[in-house]
Amino acid sequence: MTAKELLLQEVPRWTEHDAKVALRAVEHEHEAGDIVDEWGNLSAMTRASTARAMRRLDEQEAAAGFSWERLPAL
Repeated sequence: MTAKELLLQEVPRWTEHDAKVALRAVEHEHEAGDIVDEWGNLSAMTRASTARAMRRLDEQEAAAGFSWERLPAL
C-alpha cells in the first residue's frame, strides 16, 4: 500500500486539530529550503515581490509598445 493510500485510510478518523497539524507539517516540509525568520518566510516574500515587479514591468513595456513577438529574428 502506498503512503498516499495509507493516509487516505487514516484521515477519516482524524480530528480537526490532527488535520491542521498534518497540513502544517506538509507546508513546513515544502518550505525546508526557504529562509524563515521572525518576519516570516523571506524566500516566499521575495518570490512574490519579484513576480509582482515582473508583471508591472511587462505591463509598462506593453503600454510603451514593446513586444517580444515583434523583435526581428537573429
